[in-house]
Amino acid sequence: MSASGAYRPRASACPGLFRIVPARDGGICRLKIPLGRLSEAQCRAVADAASRFGSGVIEVTNRANLQIRGVAQAEASAVAETLVGAGLGPDQPEGDDIRNVMVSPTAGIDAGQIIDTRPLAGTLLDRVQADDACRALSPKFSFLIDGGENIAVVDHPHDIWVSSLDSERMAIGFAGCPPVGTGDTPAAGVVCKSGLADVVVEVVSVFQKMADDPAITRLRHLFARQSRETFLRRLGLDPAVAGWRRRAALSRPVGIGRQRDGLAYVGAASPLGRLTPEMLLGAAEIASRYGADELRLTPWQGVLMPSVREPAAALSCLEDLGFVCDPDTPLAGMIACVGSPGCAAGLADVKADAVALVPMLPRGARTVHVSGCAKSCASPAAADRTLVAVGLGVYDVYAKSVEPGAGRFGHRIASQVALDEAGRVLGDGP
Repeated sequence: MSASGAYRPRASACPGLFRIVPARDGGICRLKIPLGRLSEAQCRAVADAASRFGSGVIEVTNRANLQIRGVAQAEASAVAETLVGAGLGPDQPEGDDIRNVMVSPTAGIDAGQIIDTRPLAGTLLDRVQADDACRALSPKFSFLIDGGENIAVVDHPHDIWVSSLDSERMAIGFAGCPPVGTGDTPAAGVVCKSGLADVVVEVVSVFQKMADDPAITRLRHLFARQSRETFLRRLGLDPAVAGWRRRAALSRPVGIGRQRDGLAYVGAASPLGRLTPEMLLGAAEIASRYGADELRLTPWQGVLMPSVREPAAALSCLEDLGFVCDPDTPLAGMIACVGSPGCAAGLADVKADAVALVPMLPRGARTVHVSGCAKSCASPAAADRTLVAVGLGVYDVYAKSVEPGAGRFGHRIASQVALDEAGRVLGDGP
């Protein structure tokens, strides 16, 4: 498929492969990576495009995709041609926006999985790209296919999610996540794995018929206007799993982990979600050298190599490249948006501030999110601690909470504090 020709991407604030969206630091090209998997040749193509046509900054997103920053509009066609030529484009240009099908980075190798979701997710990805109604959805409309893995993102809200109950049945839900706790929104019903793609297309059709306002682009927008129950009645799902809860999942695969076949995978985080072309290319070469047939991106803004020979040696090589390989270092759990250098809404240089915070924080698995404004673009789920910029180097600090009255970030534990004070507050608590 060629990136040139008569196709013109629709207007949207969301970047895409064929739609370069301007930012303070130049244009953004968002590359949706099918199921988060990259070959060595594809890594080379992304690194080449970032070096030749962008600023050299590559970002790993919280949907296990990639962004190339600093792309000039004049280079839009060249970037697209390079990436499409590497097999990283959609089946048809019109299908690019809807390629938001997330799976676990350990799908197929996870010791706790109920099913290998990769064939099912691949079928769904093909189906939504081919369906005209699905291709009309918002670029943010997203799907989760959960196989019950130990390593999984179960706190990342999706428009449509399914989670394995057994080898043939899946729970399905909308505008949220698989329920884990007693207070979580329950599953909406049960679907057969074999008919999942048909069910998803039907859900999209019902959503589009009920969304009578152009502002309703996501299922959560619909449920803010009309009741969830009305939507579910239109679908006629079997509600037999209303009391079902998914077991808690592990996250942040940083370090060495064991696969279901006894082999090992290696995971590492990219510092604050950013890679250089040399890091991406080097990671692909390490994966190839130690036996991995692909590089997998993770929704924790990192990389994972499956079935690695000599995992300790591979991990050491990744660390030498600049990846974060110690799961207990504060930087492994640090999330930060682009901040004021790249975003007009950013009130502070949050990446620089996040780096400055690292020496002030205790070791451990706690997540810390540093956000340039209240929109929280870098983290759809609440982190253990969140700093929200209210000015240059000034933050409100929040602690995650599920108690009644807690906001999206939790309870505010400090207001309008400078970075040193914010670090003290973060270092004091458990």
